[in-house]
Amino acid sequence: MIIAGARRLTIQNMERKIFWLSFTVLGLAADFILPLWWALGASIPIVYISWWIAYRSGWFE
Repeated sequence: MIIAGARRLTIQNMERKIFWLSFTVLGLAADFILPLWWALGASIPIVYISWWIAYRSGWFE
């Protein structure tokens, strides 16, 4: 049981890192490619995409 809990904790840490990494990369790409107001508006879809990649896609389980 302890091993399963430790594995889940490791997966949660990895998911959190993947979320912030994808959010940072996509946010910086939007900042350099889009005008300021478009980049700010793109933050909401970027959060959703990063969340989906890290938590819902199942790629990191």
